[in-house]
Amino acid sequence: MAGGGSPRQKMINLMYLVLLALLAMNVSKEILNSFALINNGLVRTNENFSVKNDITYDQFDKALTGDPNKVRPYWDRAQAVKKRSQLMFDYIEDIKKELILDVEKKETVEIEGRNGQDSTIKIITDVLHMQGKDDNSTPTHYFFGSADKAEPGNKAFEFKDKIKKYKDDLLSYVPESDRANIHLGLDISDVYSQKEGMKISWESNNFYHNPAIATIALLTKMQNDVKNSESDIINALYRRFDLKSFKFDTVSTRVVANSNYVLIGEQYRAEIFLAAFSTTSNPSVTLGEVDTVNLTIKGPKDTSSVKVAKGIGVYTFSPTTEQTYKYGGLIGMKDPADPKHILYFPFKSEFKAARPAIVVSPDKMNVFYIGVDNPVSISVPGIAAEDLQPSISGGGSIGGVRGKYTVKVTGASKEVTVNVSAKTRTGVKSMGSGITFRVKSVPSPVPEFMGKRGSDVIQQVALKSASAIMAKLDNFEFDLKFPIVSFSVSMNVNGVDVEEKTNGGVISEKQKAMLARAKKGNKVYIEDVRVKMPDGSIRPIGSVNLKVI
Repeated sequence: MAGGGSPRQKMINLMYLVLLALLAMNVSKEILNSFALINNGLVRTNENFSVKNDITYDQFDKALTGDPNKVRPYWDRAQAVKKRSQLMFDYIEDIKKELILDVEKKETVEIEGRNGQDSTIKIITDVLHMQGKDDNSTPTHYFFGSADKAEPGNKAFEFKDKIKKYKDDLLSYVPESDRANIHLGLDISDVYSQKEGMKISWESNNFYHNPAIATIALLTKMQNDVKNSESDIINALYRRFDLKSFKFDTVSTRVVANSNYVLIGEQYRAEIFLAAFSTTSNPSVTLGEVDTVNLTIKGPKDTSSVKVAKGIGVYTFSPTTEQTYKYGGLIGMKDPADPKHILYFPFKSEFKAARPAIVVSPDKMNVFYIGVDNPVSISVPGIAAEDLQPSISGGGSIGGVRGKYTVKVTGASKEVTVNVSAKTRTGVKSMGSGITFRVKSVPSPVPEFMGKRGSDVIQQVALKSASAIMAKLDNFEFDLKFPIVSFSVSMNVNGVDVEEKTNGGVISEKQKAMLARAKKGNKVYIEDVRVKMPDGSIRPIGSVNLKVI
């Protein structure tokens, strides 16, 4: 209780402890009156604290007028702290009022009150005239009822819970990074009693069988702690935006552009300003995902990518893929009001990484084939791949992501045009004239039978192992399959021309029987070969003429 606060407050707290010890040994009128004097001193201290806090609130109001966008979030929190603290202060004041009425056994107490707010019952500010200063049973009954300890339903239990919630509420208004440096009063911890040889609850230690005047003084002391806590929180909030207290020794010009690469038709925009920093005091720079409420880093932290020298941090990173890289973190500066305390300021930025752009346009070879997935790579210097939006006109479709696309054409026209738009800071814009491609059908494959094409010779024994016919297209950009739809096998058997047809590419049993009868010198004709093309059409592709040897 004797720690924290101004020297005057520390002295009053110490006097309270000394008198409480004397009270345990000998309850005299002089000691009781001393508690009254301490109470009156604490009342005046509370008034001084109110004036001090009002000055800070006035500074908040002036700052809000000067820069509402920056100050508004902190001003709102300060107003919430003010309201919450007043509620707690009044709650304790009402306890004092009720306790005095119980002790004095009166309906009203004609003692100077709280700004005349209550015309019937006036709150005490000078307790020298109390008759029941030494009454210790009435306060005990007030706080504990018929019980001998704090439990749900009695005033002592409620009071402790109110204090805990009040402290939690106040700390919630400041970032988590600031809370470790804020030590609010109103300690509600249990204490160890040397006399009893055991721990005594906070409620019993403060309110069980203590004289009324000591209890009143203690309650006023708690009001003092409320004012002090209010001051700590609003000053912590004020420091979040009050940068005048930072000392800088260097001013430098800075130009921050939205991009160093601007497309024709786009607008170049840059912020030009003076930046102040200290070359003798380096900030800390931590990269990571920022919790903007508590000003802490969520998840992994990176402190090695930024080198800080002479007050300036330099971030270095080598991208390996084409994409938009986003990064952010916290800059930490020593609080001028308390160098042991670090103030944190969030930042974020992004950049786009792209490979060096080499564009080669094959004017004689820009062809799309019907029925084939035609791969296309699209890039625009200065534009991230994920921001590109390609389209096609003339009959077809295009799909894909991140610069890699597939074009399908229908053959509705002899040419199609690939157009490219991109998302920019000012909306979706065309990247200029599109690129025109010719539309062609896939060339016809050639039939192949037992590895033979066109006119060739084949051994008699090889015909007996024949199983299928295939269609192949050599030296083509795409690896395509051409299913055989139908074909026929014909030859002269004993002076009679015989022909067997079949569907599919597999030699039928009748065709196998025919080929088994072939003799040296016979000619075998694989004819009427038809295949299914990639666009779904059926196309005849020629024949294979073989002489048996």
